[in-house]
Amino acid sequence: MRLNLATASVVAIAAAVFQQPVQAADINEQGAKELQGSLTKLMPQKAVEKGVVAVTPQSDKYQILFDLPKLIGVFDNPNFSLKQISPMTLFAKPADGGLWQVEGTNDFAFTSTGKDLEGKDSDFTYTIAKVAYNGLFDPAISYFRSGDFTSGAGAIKTTAGAEKMDASFSGMNYTLSSVAGASAGVVDFRGSGSIADFKQAIVTPQAPFEFSAESLDIDAGAAGVNAQKLRDLFIFIADRADKKKLEAPEIEELKGHVRAALPFFTSFDEKIDLQKSKVSTAQGDVSAETVSYMMKAAGPLEAMEVGFGFGAKELALADGMVPPIYAPFIPTITDLQLSVPNLNLQAPIDVMLNADYTKEKPLSDAEAAAMGLSVFPGGAYTVNINKSVVTAPSYDLEISGKVTGSLMAPDRVAVDATILARDFDKTMAAVQELGQADPQVMQVFLGMTMVKGLAKTDTDGRSRWDVSVDQNRKVTINGNLLPF
Repeated sequence: MRLNLATASVVAIAAAVFQQPVQAADINEQGAKELQGSLTKLMPQKAVEKGVVAVTPQSDKYQILFDLPKLIGVFDNPNFSLKQISPMTLFAKPADGGLWQVEGTNDFAFTSTGKDLEGKDSDFTYTIAKVAYNGLFDPAISYFRSGDFTSGAGAIKTTAGAEKMDASFSGMNYTLSSVAGASAGVVDFRGSGSIADFKQAIVTPQAPFEFSAESLDIDAGAAGVNAQKLRDLFIFIADRADKKKLEAPEIEELKGHVRAALPFFTSFDEKIDLQKSKVSTAQGDVSAETVSYMMKAAGPLEAMEVGFGFGAKELALADGMVPPIYAPFIPTITDLQLSVPNLNLQAPIDVMLNADYTKEKPLSDAEAAAMGLSVFPGGAYTVNINKSVVTAPSYDLEISGKVTGSLMAPDRVAVDATILARDFDKTMAAVQELGQADPQVMQVFLGMTMVKGLAKTDTDGRSRWDVSVDQNRKVTINGNLLPF
């Protein structure tokens, strides 16, 4: 899931708070002590000594105060100095089935100064109003089973030398749900959310620009999440967060936790839609009614398929950004869908888990190189071009097919594709007109004339070409071997 910064912080805090179930049928001082001890167990000792956490029983619930301003100055170093951080308050009460009902509303502000990776003086400020959360937290997995999270307006500001970034939004919301997975001990999660009126301005000496979107909508899910084992892995890591180096037995225990938590999930999908977005530069504006991004992964680790997608509707460029004669060729609708099947992610994981981390160099150069290649069994790869569409005033194309090859012979690539074109004569006329202004384009027009003669007519009237390019670069179109 992708959570906003405030919600992610709340989840992390709650994971620490409820990492051990607390017997709290009766709200009392003893229960408050147990709850506070459960929290501080995972906190750095310096924070515990500062008394950052205070738990107080209140009738039917516990109030949990995170007195975060006490952290100011505690973890400062030459590259980071905390200047401001708001306190946060949560309320927790026992719910049915051993769950906890967690509620809270806070304004939040965070400011720090320091140096970036290049050594330039930098600062960071994040503010967000009325962060409200209401969810059912499961201590068995140290995560929310369900919940609704909202906020008011927020802003992020950063500077690094002469570079600045300002971002803001008017509000956000996020909803999480879950059900038991297909096998014992796993959970299927689903989440969706939206960020409203997002604006971002980046000022650099080279190329300042601004980006805005009426809304940024997110829908994501993960199935087969090994939640309890991931919780155990998280706790093991958190317990040793202050250690610079693990002892050999701890390394083996860590490997055991990772193996137990695999495959982490059996499928994952995420889709992000930007509504009414615009990028403004010195050269002009580029806008779109909708811009979409998609990613998904499914299958066993030994044969995972990963897919990507990108789409845009009503894409528009400001006048003058391209010469008018090229305007008919600028896509107004784009929908590209790609996937890569049969990825062996288990192989590199096994190499990493079997490495000897007591050595200064756990993997040799040869092992590291082989680990990367092992993702593609035998070095072979396939890229599927799922139904993809590109539309402009002068053309309407649909493409599907696949590209195959081998990492051992990168110059030997095969392509099998089907191309469908609507109103191909209209496209040819546009290319011919463009050729009058740009003589080199006439070579393209002559090629299109030949291709038109090889076209078949599909059932819906579109021109169809089944194209095959073998590893020797021989091209066949609709069964006709081209003489070049």
